[in-house]
Amino acid sequence: MSHATLLSTAQMAIEGYNTWTPESIMSFRAPDCIHYILPSSLNRPLLDNEKFAAYFVPIMPAFKDFHVTVHDTIVDEAARKVAMRASSTATTTLGPYNNEYTLVLHMTEDGSKVEKFYEFVDSAYSADYMKRLRDVIANQQKGEGDGR
Repeated sequence: MSHATLLSTAQMAIEGYNTWTPESIMSFRAPDCIHYILPSSLNRPLLDNEKFAAYFVPIMPAFKDFHVTVHDTIVDEAARKVAMRASSTATTTLGPYNNEYTLVLHMTEDGSKVEKFYEFVDSAYSADYMKRLRDVIANQQKGEGDGR
């Protein structure tokens, strides 16, 4: 597998998030892609494409101007993997959102799609922020205001 192909697929994944549509976020995934949200202390289930879409798409409207910046990239051609240290920013009802990630993407045989997506998040920040954001979303759906 070529370095350029693996890097291109990884860049397509990042651009999918920066475009911030359900289609763009699903476009780089292989049909049997599994998404892991780690560390395991977060107790997040493994997500196939259907479960990932069901989990992720409903929270997308809560984020405005979502942007991922990649700070470092390592490509392992023999293993068909790309590892990235990244961060993201956005605005939500709660205010600014800033997270850090280590992303490890395991590609298909031809390198054109992601078959395993390992997303290591800042666990303390993510657990707190996402709980509060989901509470706000639930309250808004009930018509109870912005939940601040």
